[in-house]
Amino acid sequence: MLFQRLPSPAAFVLLAAAPFVLFGCDNKPTDPIVCTAIAVDALVVTVVDATSGERICDARVVAADGSFSEPLRPFGSPPECTYSGPTERAGLYEVRATRAGYEPARTTSVRVTRDECHVIPVRVVLQMQRATAAD
Repeated sequence: MLFQRLPSPAAFVLLAAAPFVLFGCDNKPTDPIVCTAIAVDALVVTVVDATSGERICDARVVAADGSFSEPLRPFGSPPECTYSGPTERAGLYEVRATRAGYEPARTTSVRVTRDECHVIPVRVVLQMQRATAAD
């Protein structure tokens, strides 16, 4: 009488996993990328008083990239206001803020990138110093 030895449980696991090992995991998506239909603003800017930290909600905020320049739209009301824009435009921005009673504020080299669908928003905080009275 001949005895036939059955494979061990480990052998079954190896056999079951063999197709995955042989063909590997391909990280490339097989389905097309589906983008949302929303419009995304490149910059979200918060303007604050440098001394008190309170938000300034009535400043004029502009984003510039080379010859492109656009005023940012104000959103919200005190104490949660921000400025937002430009819509769906990647670039290397200078962001400027002005307001009566304050020194102009700016920041440069704000890089906004994009993925397959939308820009990746960048948050910026501009601190404004109160203007000193002329003697």
